[in-house]
Amino acid sequence: MTLSQSPARDTSPPRKRKRNGRELTRAVRACDRCKKRKIRCNGTLPCEVCTTAGANCTFDAAYNRGRLPAIPRPPGLEARGNDTIGADGLASSAPQLNDHDEWSRGTTFAEGSQTNGSNPNIGPIAISLPSSPEPSDDTQGQYIGPTSGVSFLLRVQKRLHHAISNSQASTIFTFGDAPLPSPEFMPSFCMMLPRHDAQRLLDRYFDFAMPTYRFLHRPQVQNLFNEFYDTLGVMRNADSAPANTALLFMVLAQGWVYMPEQDLPGPPDLSTQYFLAAEYQLTKERGPIRLTSAQARLTQCYYLLTQSRINHCWSLFGTVSNLILALGLNRKTRPEKTHDESRIIEVECRRRTFWCAYTLDVFLSVALGRPRSFHDDDIDAELPACLDDDELTKPVAATSRTLPSRMFAPLAHIKLARIIGRVVRELYSVQPISAGRRTVLTERISKDLSDWHVEFSRFLDAEFNTPSCPEIYLRQRNVLNLTYWHAIILAYRPIVLSNFTRFLHRHSHTLQGTGNDAEVEEGIQQCVRAALSTAMAVDEMVRNSQIFRAFWITTYFAFTACIMLYIYVILKRASPPDAYSNYFSAASRCQSHLFTIAEKGSLSERYCLVLEELRVEVLRQTRHAHQPASAPEGLGHHSPADNLQTTSIPLEQSPYSVISFPGLPVDTPIDFNGMPNSAFSDYSGWGQFASLVSSGMGNLDMFFADTMDDLRGPQTQ
Repeated sequence: MTLSQSPARDTSPPRKRKRNGRELTRAVRACDRCKKRKIRCNGTLPCEVCTTAGANCTFDAAYNRGRLPAIPRPPGLEARGNDTIGADGLASSAPQLNDHDEWSRGTTFAEGSQTNGSNPNIGPIAISLPSSPEPSDDTQGQYIGPTSGVSFLLRVQKRLHHAISNSQASTIFTFGDAPLPSPEFMPSFCMMLPRHDAQRLLDRYFDFAMPTYRFLHRPQVQNLFNEFYDTLGVMRNADSAPANTALLFMVLAQGWVYMPEQDLPGPPDLSTQYFLAAEYQLTKERGPIRLTSAQARLTQCYYLLTQSRINHCWSLFGTVSNLILALGLNRKTRPEKTHDESRIIEVECRRRTFWCAYTLDVFLSVALGRPRSFHDDDIDAELPACLDDDELTKPVAATSRTLPSRMFAPLAHIKLARIIGRVVRELYSVQPISAGRRTVLTERISKDLSDWHVEFSRFLDAEFNTPSCPEIYLRQRNVLNLTYWHAIILAYRPIVLSNFTRFLHRHSHTLQGTGNDAEVEEGIQQCVRAALSTAMAVDEMVRNSQIFRAFWITTYFAFTACIMLYIYVILKRASPPDAYSNYFSAASRCQSHLFTIAEKGSLSERYCLVLEELRVEVLRQTRHAHQPASAPEGLGHHSPADNLQTTSIPLEQSPYSVISFPGLPVDTPIDFNGMPNSAFSDYSGWGQFASLVSSGMGNLDMFFADTMDDLRGPQTQ
């Protein structure tokens, strides 16, 4: 409603009262929106709450408390005679934006790039940002301002839920996953590639695709391959044929997704055909559980992760873990002296299969924030032998090696996964732990990680870039280094995040003072150095064309590292730009690499979505910290160049342009003091965040529910 249409009103000034010698003005009438939400309203048209939210402010509700009071304008509008109150309750003197104003667009553009990888649907508009950091209207019925830390989290949650809206038609076991192509073919009949092309896929599986998850015996798989082509897919043993054929199909599917794009054999949906054909074969299984039954489904899990179907993988892994436990792979094998080569190979494959499943279980738990399937108290299985496949049946002899065994890195990976399992169990427990206990546990884990690094340092620091060196060693080294750095981030991240708000507004930038502050600073530096190493490693992999879209765990490690680097820049935002510009540049480049391999609905796309929200917030925080005190506050036009000049952060490597948000001053950063201290520092907080981002399931309401009472203002009667 407008003022000219209102009935007779009481023009007496608003009632005033005194508190502690100060005069306070009390609104005699709340607007419809504030009244509905039962929150404080200042009674002006438009009111402060609606103005901040960019919502229509109306006073149409019936008033039954006597004479209708006057509705004053905000003080800023009363002084301007040319301002009018429109039907929507907003001042018409606000800057009018048209479609050609670049600063009004809520979209980030990739500079100098018109396509994103092979996905034309993403194009230059990779990640669509909201037109403004919108407030939350429905968090336990409570209004949250757009600059609060809780609002930042809810905005990320809203965008993630929107990003996975295309999964509404999927089953409950695959909701939130990227869609799996549906090729038009009969799964009972799988197209057979020419033998030499299929052989290349099998070789790619063992020579590149599976650097540390090496649970299959290559000569046995090669024998299955030869039998399959010799018998035209009929196979000689009818009882084991379904599981053996499914395993072979999954090896070929996994090899296909890791082939260079210019060297892909067959149709573009060949890997999906292999996967669906393997699914069909497994439905034909009858009789007792076989080792190949678990191996075929475990290979399916790895394939699903390359297709950004992490929920499907997690559901299937539940079946895999049950099969493994039913087969007793988690238990120690009874010692026996035998010269039966098939028995020796079977015992070793049982160990390899279990520990590869154990390692995958750990990383699924970390990425999804969910409990593990395997528990250390139920495990006494031996680790695999550090022997290549062709050495298992040979007499043990001291031979000089120019290169380590290909099982050396998988063993290192298993040992590191066990440490990461301890990190999640002890530092991210749902049960709260004291600060002193956390410090003790962190020191123990840090020592274990240091000992692990010393044990395998020669391999981790080796140069495998020579043309004569098999490519698998470089892959193994990269995987181990990235996993090690991620373990450090996991160990020290609770320290960084639990002290985030405490150090955010400190006047001292060195964090010197108490001994506890020195320990916290050391933990922060450990975490940030690991995050920086991760970002630089990903950058090197991209420059050397060593990264593929199928690298699901690499993209997750990069995502986590970028978050920590951006948070560190916010912590250091009041320092000279030289103190944080390198960290911001590294995070931006790493984010841009994720952008280039992101496909529609992929995990990388979700990671970029969250990172872009945080990256833009970093720019606002640093600009605000370095803004001159005399600078006027309020809405203004700020170009990307102004932002870069203010923050002194080089972004020439980033594919994203700096944007401004209409409806909220660029100089108004998110107030992270409104974010709960435990939001991401414990399992319940970070676990829900990881689950929301990676799986698209869940929400962030529970872990900041405790702050709702603090956000509630006095209710208007």
